[in-house]
Amino acid sequence: MASEIKKLRHKIETLEQQNSDLEIALTTAVEHGDAIESELFSTNDRLRGEVRERVIAERRLSKVLTVVSQQKDDLEVLVQTITEHSDEIDTQWLSRYSEVEALARLDPLTSIANRRMLDSALEQEWTRSLRSGSPLSVAMCDLDLFKAYNDRYGHNRGDQVLIAFAEILRGCSRRPPDLPARVGGEEFLILFPETDLAGARQVAEAIRLALWTLAIPHADSPHGRVTVSIGLACVFPRPEGDPADLIAQADFRLYEAKAHNRNTVRA
Repeated sequence: MASEIKKLRHKIETLEQQNSDLEIALTTAVEHGDAIESELFSTNDRLRGEVRERVIAERRLSKVLTVVSQQKDDLEVLVQTITEHSDEIDTQWLSRYSEVEALARLDPLTSIANRRMLDSALEQEWTRSLRSGSPLSVAMCDLDLFKAYNDRYGHNRGDQVLIAFAEILRGCSRRPPDLPARVGGEEFLILFPETDLAGARQVAEAIRLALWTLAIPHADSPHGRVTVSIGLACVFPRPEGDPADLIAQADFRLYEAKAHNRNTVRA
């Protein structure tokens, strides 16, 4: 009987302890319920925000994938088109490249050769004359008192004179290897391969006379019209020679022509 009472008393103590623990837990829950509820709401809001951001990111990714897919399809079509028409494209590209290269070697105002083209041709003709032993001549042309012409009549009229003179050079330089070029504002140079001094002088006089015949009025010139002075030089190229010396000689003769009342040819 005593042992039964002892066991019963032990159970009662255990139940009382559990009841006490439960009361403490309930009291704690009640005291911190607001904080727990606030934390739950905060966590819930954060989760909602993350879900929204994920949805937005997935939509953006979907759009990017759509664009990439379209670009991939377009690229495949482009590659197929290039493959099917490669010969035609190569021909068009080569044609366009040739046009651009040609423009880069021409004077934009007069459409004759520029300095770049002249320098290249001079090197080639110098080498060719070295091999063949043939003479090489150049004519340096400068329109007389051209700054005064521009000052009086304006640059538009001046440009028209330059264009007209370039046409004269074309007309007088009739052989295929002859190359007229604009090398400065009103300075022009003609390259005469396989031409001696007498042949170059004949062409130079024809140029001077053709411009004189145009009779373009020039009130500030003693001749009353636009004229040109021309310096000629000729050489049989040698290995130790320099093409620049040939140009320098023609330039020296040009200044001689300028000093002798202009509108003349000096060689």
